[in-house]
Amino acid sequence: MKILIPILMLLLNSTSHAASWPWSGQLKSDEQLIFFPAEAFYDAEHQRWTALIHGWVFEPNVLGEVSSLFRKSLDLSVDGNSETDSLFKQRARWFIVDNERKKRIKIQLGQQVFKMKKSGSNGHFNKTLKLNVDYVNTLKKTAADSTISFQAITPKKDKRIFRGELHLISPKGVSVISDIDDTIKVSNVIDKQELLANTFLRPFKAAPGMATLYKKWHSQQDTVFHYVSASPWQLYPVLSEFIQASAFPSGLFYMKSFRWKDSSFLNLFADPIEYKINIIESILQRYPQRQFILVGDSGEKDPEVYGKIARKFPKQIIRILIRKVGDNNSESRFTTAFLNLNQDIWQAFKTTQEIK
Repeated sequence: MKILIPILMLLLNSTSHAASWPWSGQLKSDEQLIFFPAEAFYDAEHQRWTALIHGWVFEPNVLGEVSSLFRKSLDLSVDGNSETDSLFKQRARWFIVDNERKKRIKIQLGQQVFKMKKSGSNGHFNKTLKLNVDYVNTLKKTAADSTISFQAITPKKDKRIFRGELHLISPKGVSVISDIDDTIKVSNVIDKQELLANTFLRPFKAAPGMATLYKKWHSQQDTVFHYVSASPWQLYPVLSEFIQASAFPSGLFYMKSFRWKDSSFLNLFADPIEYKINIIESILQRYPQRQFILVGDSGEKDPEVYGKIARKFPKQIIRILIRKVGDNNSESRFTTAFLNLNQDIWQAFKTTQEIK
């Protein structure tokens, strides 16, 4: 932890300096913007869609000394291999940006303009929009479309385009709630040093057979994918690239907030049980008529988390699949985790060929 102190001071100095200047709220030419996949759920009583917009404003940093300190703080050694070094820089750069607070982004959705809430100290902003159903229908290219694009309104001299995508999730259908690490991506979460190496130093590797399974589900009508991960939002850019490159279906992301500036550093390694339960329960509550497949792994606590959720929402959970990783795969563990659940609902598997 000693090496953590100088990197925290260095990063604090860079971000606090930016925050001391007067803010116009507009995006500056040296700042970047990312929109995370947005979701919208239908409110039949009021004949409208409720859209949840989420984005991130930041200024990229030159890696330099900060990159070296970041690597040392994680106790990661780059062996001089150019590919390893390149991967580390590509992924580490998202953690050492200057997060821009008090930015007031405006977006254009069709002909309407909406002002987002001011970005917080982590550069993130959120906004809930209420959209008339008839207006939403005018924005869809075809009646069957389930996504609508929108974009940020930038200053007149700024010709950059920052687009986002709004996913319209129908009240009924099947939703797949999927973990990422060791479920669809080989991470070795139970070995923290291996986890860090797989996160920062090595090419991402898809878990065998999982993309084929997900594509099969995706081919069915009204199937939506919710990727729930204990990884920090800083990994979203590279994880979304991995999802696309490995031919997994696109979907919504739910990730953890993380800042070097405060105690959330410790949350990078914290047990994700309560975090996952809260996120998954909120999804189930937004879509009470949808049916859910929960997919995870046995590396940490997915069986226990999913079992608890299935007992609380028995009418919504139709399937639980647990990919076996590591050594903690005893029958007694799974029997306890899925106590009082129908045996046909859950299955632990080594390979996707075993899935019934």
